[in-house]
Amino acid sequence: MLGQLEADAILQDDTARPHRARIIENFLQAHGVANGVERMQWPAVSPDLTPIENLWDQLRRAARKRLTSETTLAQLRQILIQEWNTIPQDRVRRLVSSMRRRCQAVVGTYGVQLAKGNFERPNLFS
Repeated sequence: MLGQLEADAILQDDTARPHRARIIENFLQAHGVANGVERMQWPAVSPDLTPIENLWDQLRRAARKRLTSETTLAQLRQILIQEWNTIPQDRVRRLVSSMRRRCQAVVGTYGVQLAKGNFERPNLFS
């Protein structure tokens, strides 16, 4: 998939340190993404802007219900796969289709900070 990106593609990833680690940069470069593909600036761990964060949370909560102190790494892997496969595609579609509304709401609320590239949310209670 990554090798199929067109030259004018924009890669949307958040700016979380793990996503900018050397191993990730090497992987992207090996797959031809680092050269000529713009990387959009995006706030890290922002469930209001990144629908996958909502799915990760749903997956975490569902898997946590099934974990015990005896759960092995192999069992955890199976639990995660099983729980991921139970997420309805309609939920995924709803999250994706909500992006326009989400982005408009965030820009409406934090527009000045976003325009300046400042992804820190203002303290609304100070």
